[in-house]
Amino acid sequence: MEQETVIRETQSVCPVCIEAVPARLVAREDGVFLVKECPTHGTNEVKLSSHRWYHEGLDRYYFSVMNEEFPQRDYLIRLTERCNLKCPICLASANMNERPEYTREDLDNFMKGRKKLKIDLISAEPTVRDDLPDIIRDIKSHGHIAALHTNGLKLKDPEYCRMLKEVGCDEVHLQMDGFSDEAYVKIRGAKLTDLKLKVLENLERENLATDLVMVIVPKLNEDEISKMLEYFEHKGYVRELFFLGLRSLGYARETTHDSCLTPDEVIDLVEKYSDGLINRKGVYRFQKLYFALLSLMGVRKCLYVQHYLLFRSKNGYIAIDKVFDWDRVEKHLDRLPSIPRKNIFGRLMWFITLGFTMLNRYSIKLFIEFLALKLRLLVGFDLSKLPANILILGFITACDPYNFDVAVANHCGKGELSMDVGHEESGGRANIKREKIWYREAQQKARSEKA
Repeated sequence: MEQETVIRETQSVCPVCIEAVPARLVAREDGVFLVKECPTHGTNEVKLSSHRWYHEGLDRYYFSVMNEEFPQRDYLIRLTERCNLKCPICLASANMNERPEYTREDLDNFMKGRKKLKIDLISAEPTVRDDLPDIIRDIKSHGHIAALHTNGLKLKDPEYCRMLKEVGCDEVHLQMDGFSDEAYVKIRGAKLTDLKLKVLENLERENLATDLVMVIVPKLNEDEISKMLEYFEHKGYVRELFFLGLRSLGYARETTHDSCLTPDEVIDLVEKYSDGLINRKGVYRFQKLYFALLSLMGVRKCLYVQHYLLFRSKNGYIAIDKVFDWDRVEKHLDRLPSIPRKNIFGRLMWFITLGFTMLNRYSIKLFIEFLALKLRLLVGFDLSKLPANILILGFITACDPYNFDVAVANHCGKGELSMDVGHEESGGRANIKREKIWYREAQQKARSEKA
């Protein structure tokens, strides 16, 4: 039998019945796996990484520095179940549920008395709500960050984009799966390339801070990665570029599990199509730094959301692992877990020493910009406040019944408010609760039809 090392014991759910089951994260010669045992449906395992050193090392570091008791500061608001598209890979099962929409009154009551939250207006398509401008005004009146997640259909109208800017929308998260109509038809159900280009023009004209979310489907739009990096090289209004692996949620439950991608697999693809600009070791080191700083600042972050940083220059991108002496930086990062969380002075001195470790005469300007980026987290992560020469890359996934890990979900960097699940401090847990609701509804329907 192949030798395996148990990294940690945890809890998960059976991907068939969505019931809670014991699980363990194990490392083997060929990678890291989440293994679970359901008394009804037997053993199930999902491969999280083909690179044991990467996932095992990052997992151990993450849980040694992060604290699940950090307060939640970022909430996804599921405003509506309606959408003006029907994407085959929709994680929200848009237009399938007749649940009431989330009300302005409920959102207003939630926001009262809370300080500087990020409010993500999402799911299924917020722009189908006529009162969206009023919702954004409400968010701003409470002093929070307003972030719109959209497919962009309504943003083709330049007046609509101008309105978003005027009412105070801080950032736009746009679905952007590349520049291939063939891919859009299979991913979104329609030819959208020309429309997306028009939306980008409008966003740039209004200088609306933008995050592009590219869903990567294996063997369909992988080669669009390089085009995305090249196209947005000098587009300062684009502050983030997130590469999202498909997961088994919503309509995508019908997708074969082979089409799903973990952040680890997404990193492999981005490394392949970036011509060496992004490399796994660089991502690993930066991610340890990211988790360490988030820990010091008391900011929650999911292990399944991993990042990298590029600086824009006249001659192209400068990758962050080319700027600092990362051998020295990583040695210093590895000292943090030994400093108790209650030792505030010790952690402060560690942070100060980190600054000197990273500083060098070639990188003073970039170091200051990097430090400014981190300090922004103290008052909420607002893309509109970030320097235009910084491009954050994200390698992300969503929690589904296959990869769900309670220990990871308890640290989720986003909470959720919705009509079906209610107020949930972990978006990952909300996903599983919703899947369980849909599973039970499907079972009831099947029994009714059989009767």
